[in-house]
Amino acid sequence: MAIKISGNAFQGISSLGSSVPQPGFYPVSIVNIETGANDKPGTRRFHVQFENGFKMFTFLSLPYDDSGNALPGLTDKQVRGRMAALRTVLESLGYTKENIETAQEINDSWFLSSMNNGRLAYVEFVPGQKGVSGSYNEIKKFMNKAQYEAMKEVGSDVAEGGGEAPHRTA
Repeated sequence: MAIKISGNAFQGISSLGSSVPQPGFYPVSIVNIETGANDKPGTRRFHVQFENGFKMFTFLSLPYDDSGNALPGLTDKQVRGRMAALRTVLESLGYTKENIETAQEINDSWFLSSMNNGRLAYVEFVPGQKGVSGSYNEIKKFMNKAQYEAMKEVGSDVAEGGGEAPHRTA
């Protein structure tokens, strides 16, 4: 008897024992984009996977619905802010200004590492505080590869806000 499993059956599956990374700057793969049943209109969950197999998601709010129509009730400032956040993720994945601004359509395949030739995004990560209710792992920000490399070059392995409670000094 032989094992026969399609490779795509492993998409979205972490290896057992993948631990939460330390605070710092990491390349990640975007492995899934979804809308949760209770998420607000325009909200997407971007699931990322770290090199050690650890997975989590972060929220991204879009100014358009699934059909590309503007969401009602958003101010111009809100639309621009949401577009700026989306552009930051695209630039983190290595897309250029020209790639983005001349695209006929930007869709999920631009983000998903399995569909974009394995492009990686670069993030600042802060783990939640162990044992603290309401403390979550957090992607503080997406950054482009040059920013990521600059942080690594100067030895900035620890993200700001390191996930620990402030220490009190007397």
